[in-house]
Amino acid sequence: MSLFNLFGKGKNDQNKPEFKFNDPENKAVFTCNHVVDEKCPILYASHDTDGDWQFLCGGNDHTEENAKLISLKNAVELDNTLNELFEMPIGVGAERNGIGEKWEPFRL
Repeated sequence: MSLFNLFGKGKNDQNKPEFKFNDPENKAVFTCNHVVDEKCPILYASHDTDGDWQFLCGGNDHTEENAKLISLKNAVELDNTLNELFEMPIGVGAERNGIGEKWEPFRL
């Protein structure tokens, strides 16, 4: 038995979603309660000019009360297709119509 198995490490590594971003896993990202509560998919993403990430449901009716902070790793765990955006440059956003649809980039 390896040391990793003894302490339970490595068991679930195969089930963990891949994490492709260069930013640290614990980087705080903005999202909305619609995404966190898993009511809506992530349809809007942006890599803001200050280096912050936003992963939102795409709705236009957000208020300050809808804002949530989660880790980048948690965002990828909620939707591993976000890994498709790992090379998105600062100052660019992307939208899609649904999970599995193609991300359409745009300048912020």
